Amino acid sequence: MRHYLLFFTLLLLSCTEQTVPALSPPQVPEEWQAKWLSFPTVDRNEADTLVLPPPAYFRKSLDLEAPPERAILYVAALGLVEPRLNGEVITEDLFLPGWSDYHRRIYYHSYDVTERMQAGENVLACVLADGWYAGYVGPKELSNPKNRGLYGDTTALLVQLELTLPDGQRRVVSSDESWRANTGPLQYADLLMGEFYDARQELPGWDKPGFAATDWARPQVQTQLEEQRTARLEPYPGTPVQPYAALNPVGLSEPEPGVYLFDLGQNFAGHVRLQVSGQAGDSIRLRHGEMLNADGSLMTENLRFARATDTYVLKGGGVETWEPRFTYHGFRYVEVRGLREKPGKDLLTGVAVSAATPMISTFSSDDSLLNRLYENILWTQRSNFLEVPTDSPQRDERLGWLGDAQIFSRSALYNAELTDFYRKWFTDLRDAQYDSGAYANFAPRPYPELVWYSPGWMEAGLLVPYNAWQFSGDTSLIAGHYASMTKYMDFVIAKSEPLGYFYPENSWTEIGPRGGFGDWLALTEKHLAHDILASIYLAHSFRIMGEMSEALGKPAAAERYRSLFDLSSRAFASHYVGPDGRFSINEAAYGNGQGYFEGDKGFTGHTQSAYASAIYFEVLPDSLAALAAGHLVDLVEAADRKPTAGILGIRQLLPALAKIGRSDLAYEMLLDERYPGWGFQIANGATTIWERWNSYTLDKGFNGAMNAKMNSFNHYAFGAVGQFLFNDMAGIRPAAPGFRKILIQPDFGNGAVRSLAASHTAPPGLIRSSWTLGEETLDISVEIPPHTTASVLFPGADGAPVIREVGPGRHKFTAPLPAHLTKKEKD
Repeated sequence: MRHYLLFFTLLLLSCTEQTVPALSPPQVPEEWQAKWLSFPTVDRNEADTLVLPPPAYFRKSLDLEAPPERAILYVAALGLVEPRLNGEVITEDLFLPGWSDYHRRIYYHSYDVTERMQAGENVLACVLADGWYAGYVGPKELSNPKNRGLYGDTTALLVQLELTLPDGQRRVVSSDESWRANTGPLQYADLLMGEFYDARQELPGWDKPGFAATDWARPQVQTQLEEQRTARLEPYPGTPVQPYAALNPVGLSEPEPGVYLFDLGQNFAGHVRLQVSGQAGDSIRLRHGEMLNADGSLMTENLRFARATDTYVLKGGGVETWEPRFTYHGFRYVEVRGLREKPGKDLLTGVAVSAATPMISTFSSDDSLLNRLYENILWTQRSNFLEVPTDSPQRDERLGWLGDAQIFSRSALYNAELTDFYRKWFTDLRDAQYDSGAYANFAPRPYPELVWYSPGWMEAGLLVPYNAWQFSGDTSLIAGHYASMTKYMDFVIAKSEPLGYFYPENSWTEIGPRGGFGDWLALTEKHLAHDILASIYLAHSFRIMGEMSEALGKPAAAERYRSLFDLSSRAFASHYVGPDGRFSINEAAYGNGQGYFEGDKGFTGHTQSAYASAIYFEVLPDSLAALAAGHLVDLVEAADRKPTAGILGIRQLLPALAKIGRSDLAYEMLLDERYPGWGFQIANGATTIWERWNSYTLDKGFNGAMNAKMNSFNHYAFGAVGQFLFNDMAGIRPAAPGFRKILIQPDFGNGAVRSLAASHTAPPGLIRSSWTLGEETLDISVEIPPHTTASVLFPGADGAPVIREVGPGRHKFTAPLPAHLTKKEKD
């Protein structure tokens, strides 16, 4: 019997009345007059092995005879900046100005602050922290021994305020030698390590008129590289990070005397808002984690190098409210130390943050596990779509890994409007692309000397733009990226042409690990030969490049890529696929597997991921595809109808089963609570998607050393199954880019789910699909947006498909219930 799950009511946070939204479209200064300012600070804790200097505080006072007619503020930084005006934070946007390859481009934001200006004294102020520019970024082992300052060691600020005065004159106030700088209550602020705030060091009124800053120092004007930096300035093209939900604790425990553990009931990315009272000098330490150890203590091994710890020192004198602004953590639990007495649950509130991408889907069914899976996918997406699509929000990583991003992209696009978010990340992809044409394993790429790429990961540079175009219909997404995609295709063509436009065994010996990452985290006895997946992705790349070339009015290129797809798919089938449809390899070509990821297990071509990918990407002729389908079913049955695919194959698995007419197996696998599977995670308390099938198991717990090496409980790769919920179960599909034409073709599986409803807001408007399996009838309801048409497919009385062509509006269809969907009693 399905267990029922408690869903938490979330208080949505909106911008306060004082918040000034960024201008859209962004304004562009007539001329940059501002100078780059720095105020180098020194780490105050010599005992700490980490380098954590305090952020800098900047201010500038200006006088106006009357309020201006118009005031536009431009802010850029090497680091993270929080702009203020007359004592108030200008925007709730976090982590400004965003993450970029600062050696290529530096983003700025523009704000209309006209209503904030006043006659008399006005004060521009900023706090400047290390952020991605100078702070700790990524896994420790990738940047040893430096670990921080990967773009530069000294943060810098650029501010320009353009005023139109009542008499029509223009006045520009910009960052220059006249500004003042100091340090303040923030002792340090780091994305991975956390924040330390000493309220005793506050400077009351420092950002308001009337404050005497005569003892503040003059900042340094960064004349070196000034012109180059200013020339790199671009308006921020992406989606800013903002708070979106508040979570109240659902549990409070005391695992040891004086140590209090708060359970927020949901894993997420963000921080906590602290409300505390006590004596001056009391130090409250907040440590964040995703899971608990068996003894009820906070589990932090999987954070690795990241401390994920915030500290607040009280000033005393009443209730004090504080929340960090320059860090975020991935967590469900918060360990609190330093309190003088046992707190109540109202001590803290979780604040979830994410890129402010509009969420455009709904999903519900009569199965509580399925509903929770959808919620888990949403939480995981929002936790990791934070400036760039990251792999995980908790540990010392948080990089824009391409493999995870391409696998999850269609699921993500069903859930959120991502045009701006992805457009910005495509710039990161191009900036991280190697001169050879290969896409780096992650973007941005903060390690300039690191040459690291992998088949299956690189293809994100094509697949994600392609998917974004399919969902949005916006050809500018692929047009602006086309030269980069062509450069990549030239790279793989040059490599594969001598081999026959596919990759035989042992083709990728020049990269590390050899062959790339392959079907990362699969649960197979032998590892899927990396070159099989590399070949399948290569063929699919030829196909979609043909489609995108055609859409951009490049018929010669389109024809070339279509021809290469034919050559590539035939070569793949000829080399790897036997007459019986079985995938086989020359195992001896890999030797002892040395240098390969999981090479010690040996290699095979006979896995769920291999057959599912070939079927999903349609790289086999029909005769072989039918035979391969049989092998896929055999492998699923041999695994007791549970998934063994890794992250490069998992998106394709359930859709491939549906494609071959075995959605009954897909449904059964999806709803199974046994290990391994999505249901197992939920049955064991998951509120987000786990990185590994065995991130936690009943017999091994967190799996010992593996937990400290690689274990995230908020990682969206296996959440790619969200695509199946919408594309197959609800049947909502784009029949033309941007859903100009729509296909509604729900798949009812094995009848275990009796009712389902989903919606997706596409560019033309709201699309709905819902269905109910009654005692004798199948009832389907659809809603089609204006200016579109849709084909609705469902089984008729004889089981043959019925097609109904419909226009805008709501439509209902009823058909006799197919015999195989008759309700069955659950065990």
